[in-house]
Amino acid sequence: MRALLRLEWVRALLVAELLVALAGAAGLWTLRTQTIDAELRTLASLSHAMALQADRTLGVADAVLRSTREELAHGLITPGLPAVDELLSSRIRPLDDFRALTVFDAQGRRIASSRRWRPAEPVLVTDRDFFRAAREARSPRLYISAPYATQVDPRPAISVTMNWNDDDGTFRGVLALVAEPDFLEGDFGRLAPAPDAQLVIHRDDGAVLRPPAAPDEMLAQVSAEWLRLRAADETSAVLVLPDGRVRLVAAARLEHQPLVVRVSRDAQVVLKAWRDLAWLSAAFGLSALAITLVLARRIARDRVRRQALEARLQRSRQLEALGQLAGGVAHDFNNVLASVIGYGEMAREALADGSAPARHVDQVLQAGRRGRALVARILSFSRGQPRQRVRFALEPLVGEVLDHLEGRLPPGLRIERDLQGAGLVLEGDPTALYEAVMNLANNALQAMPDGGTLRVSLQDGPAEPATALAPARLPLVGALPAGPCVRLTVADTGQGIAPETMARLFEPFFTTRGPREGTGLGLAIVHGVVTDLHGAIDVDSTPGQGSRFTLWLPRAADAAPAVSEAPAAAAALPPGQGETVLVVDDEPALVELAEELLADLGYEPLGLTSSARALEEFARDPARFDLVLSDEVMPGLTGTALAAELRRLRPDLPIVLATGYGGEQLEARARQAGIAVVVAKPLGRAELAQALARALGRA
Repeated sequence: MRALLRLEWVRALLVAELLVALAGAAGLWTLRTQTIDAELRTLASLSHAMALQADRTLGVADAVLRSTREELAHGLITPGLPAVDELLSSRIRPLDDFRALTVFDAQGRRIASSRRWRPAEPVLVTDRDFFRAAREARSPRLYISAPYATQVDPRPAISVTMNWNDDDGTFRGVLALVAEPDFLEGDFGRLAPAPDAQLVIHRDDGAVLRPPAAPDEMLAQVSAEWLRLRAADETSAVLVLPDGRVRLVAAARLEHQPLVVRVSRDAQVVLKAWRDLAWLSAAFGLSALAITLVLARRIARDRVRRQALEARLQRSRQLEALGQLAGGVAHDFNNVLASVIGYGEMAREALADGSAPARHVDQVLQAGRRGRALVARILSFSRGQPRQRVRFALEPLVGEVLDHLEGRLPPGLRIERDLQGAGLVLEGDPTALYEAVMNLANNALQAMPDGGTLRVSLQDGPAEPATALAPARLPLVGALPAGPCVRLTVADTGQGIAPETMARLFEPFFTTRGPREGTGLGLAIVHGVVTDLHGAIDVDSTPGQGSRFTLWLPRAADAAPAVSEAPAAAAALPPGQGETVLVVDDEPALVELAEELLADLGYEPLGLTSSARALEEFARDPARFDLVLSDEVMPGLTGTALAAELRRLRPDLPIVLATGYGGEQLEARARQAGIAVVVAKPLGRAELAQALARALGRA
């Protein structure tokens, strides 16, 4: 009964919120309409004021042109005389909006002007619209030209002209007042209601005297819209542009001239305050609705929701802790691998090829490089970076996994291998696939506590998924690759997988072995690796008889040899030429290793374990060092911060940064600090030699 009453209360609250939301929406729409109408009235008043101002300016121009025309018609002034040009100059001088007053004869030649000119200048205006209009006019009237530019003065200009006829109507020429393109804008900049307001003045035929500084998409609609406004006896309108944007437009016609003044604003800018209020109201309404729905959900499913949130929080914490742990362990392990690889390479140099110690050291180096790749993969996982993609041979990789497992098999377990994949090449992250195959094999071995057989086969596809263990079968995870593919099968004779477990098989952190025996990440990693390779997984299992995992992986388009991990030949390494190198790393063992490697490569190293001490040493004699090799993560000054300080003392100093961390942020800091080369730790001898050569410009 109590739950029913709560449910009725929630329903009543929802109805009330709906009514309030409808009333608020109606009020907001009314406010929007009022805001637009008020802005249109403001724009209409402004366009009318600008039209009056333009009319006054053109009235002054009309008076000047008429008086000059009368004097020319009655012979009071004669073009061609110097005094005439001076007279025109004195007449134009009080008119700030105009550049010049010019007289053209019937052939379009300039015969007098208030501005200095040479009679030999070939200025003809017969192709101008104002000249053609004046020649066709029968009575004196004002004409405003479209913007134009001449060879004498390339600046855009507008001419306010009047025809010059004799008493018998014979066309004698044109009088023109030359003005700036914005001479009719007046005080618009001061009177404009907002910076986004635009003023456009155009003739009745649609010719624009001066378009706005910003591109105006409405220019093509000006004439048609003005005709529509006149027909409806309106002075303002709301225009929807082709791209969906909306502008508010108001227009006014000059009383004495065939011109139209149009003022417009962006509706989005005008409605910004209204839009903010609408968002605030919507947010308030949605918040109230969300609170009500949450209450209803708590009444109906409070326990289920709490359990789901707890499980999600636990999983999020596990992922965060795993990422932090992976990053920290990988960084420390990088320093260990640096010593293993570095001293291993120096030991290998001292051994004869083909000897037993040389083979042993080669195995150590191979394991070290495999560890370096694993560390890079762990760091990539902790930063969420994509996997590398290279071409590699699959059969040696699978064989290496099985060789590793066979060396530590407990009694009662054996491995059968059927690897027929010579020449099969994939494109992706070999370290990630190595980890996936290792996880599958380890899961299979752990499923046979009383002994059994692990069967691993590798074949060239295509072939249909096996169906021998059909009683408990997981639908194919992913899609079968189109084209040539590789089929990798890992099968065991163990306990099998229960049907209720199949649906959660690839779910992260799901395990049937308990939290102390398994992390639940093994098959999740397999799923992620296969998905990254654009492959598919087929799972067959029968409880008590065993399980079979089949990976379908697309082959690379062209065959390529396996990725080589052999060290580069010493003869191929670029040697140093006695340059002094400052080595900075907070790990004393790595400093000592770097000094030995650099000395062996032909450099003169000086190693320090403190970045602050390195800065002091460099400041004593900046010209002493030819190059700096620094770690990034150090107490006090980091490698990038140290590089910035060193470059202030000596801007041309080449710097190599060696770091176990990477990513876009580090690369950006390195570029800003002027670092020449960034390399990933741990460094091998060949990588170190090539990095120094690149930094010194000898690559």
